[in-house]
Amino acid sequence: MEFDIKKYANLARINLTKEEEERFQKDLEELLGHVDELKKVNVSSVEPMTGGTNLKNALKDDSPERDELFNTQFPSVQNGYLKVPKILDKDKDEIS
Repeated sequence: MEFDIKKYANLARINLTKEEEERFQKDLEELLGHVDELKKVNVSSVEPMTGGTNLKNALKDDSPERDELFNTQFPSVQNGYLKVPKILDKDKDEIS
């Protein structure tokens, strides 16, 4: 694949020496050659991916009765919420 390094260096306002032009031209042509090789791979039977996995929703149902462990670890439940002991003292603004 042909790539004009001078054209794009000019557009990017990059001044390249003759040695840099030759080196970058060679490197980019080699890289684009690898891309051309990938274009030859038959992917007609591969489904397209839109994310990293095919997992849907991996979250558990969030309801108070879903896990008996919570009910045994907390001393009380009020209005469906787990009630924990108070750790802040309003008067002292400290953690007890």
